[in-house]
Amino acid sequence: MRPPFSLVFVHGDGSRVLRLNVPRWLGYATLAIPAAIATVVASLGAARALIAYQRGELAGVSDQYAMIESFRSGASSVRAELASWKALHASMWEALGPEVLGAPKDGGVGGIPEPASEHRIAAGPQDELALLLATVAEEGPRLRELERVIGRTGEVVSALPLRWPVRGRVNSEFGRRPSPWSGSAEHHSGLDISTPPGTPIMCPAPGRVVTAGSGGDYGRHVVIDHGNGVRSLYGHMSKVDVRPGQEVDKGTLIGLVGSSGRSTGPHLHYELRVAGKPVNPRKFLWDGAE
Repeated sequence: MRPPFSLVFVHGDGSRVLRLNVPRWLGYATLAIPAAIATVVASLGAARALIAYQRGELAGVSDQYAMIESFRSGASSVRAELASWKALHASMWEALGPEVLGAPKDGGVGGIPEPASEHRIAAGPQDELALLLATVAEEGPRLRELERVIGRTGEVVSALPLRWPVRGRVNSEFGRRPSPWSGSAEHHSGLDISTPPGTPIMCPAPGRVVTAGSGGDYGRHVVIDHGNGVRSLYGHMSKVDVRPGQEVDKGTLIGLVGSSGRSTGPHLHYELRVAGKPVNPRKFLWDGAE
């Protein structure tokens, strides 16, 4: 058996005061305790650092998840907006007529259609983005073609008589009415706009003067061809300021309001004809036009 450890306590003057024998196992245990405590403290510090790191990683993952959810929500809104654009484009194409889509192809075709891109379920943000880009790529050529057609349509619309030639109260509307002379029912082919005699009559749209003269029920009157089968007529004028064959622009002075021809008082009879048939001018007139 190995001898125990001896602890000697010495006085300050060098004289020995006390000798204490300690078993070896107790000495080793005493030395091991601080090392064990240091090890535990180090382990706790490492665990604390690991927990802090994991918390940071978890926060980062949570932020990434929130960003992904935000992106998916935004992508869903964009897809809904693109779907509404498609519906609007379809309605505009229908309004503009099928001929703008090109001539039909000969023969038949068949097959199973691929589901629309907006109906496929995306597995992740990259797939969501790919679907959006595909949808935009599909709509791009349609938008450019629609822009071309609308531009062409705009040129036609700009030539239509959409403005009031004079401003005033409408005494008689287009359609059936009692005759001002006999009281029996008759068809009135235009609008009778009440305004003082001598009021300037302005051309509502570009065109070419077809008729400028006097005679008949309209008295002094003017007829202007605006193209595309649309003509306008101005009756019961006191003065005509244009001549047949003259090219006129929007805002050109046509003449002055009067009461010539078959009329009960000063007013302008304003009439529109499409393909030779009178139509209600109110379907063309913009109330906000000046």
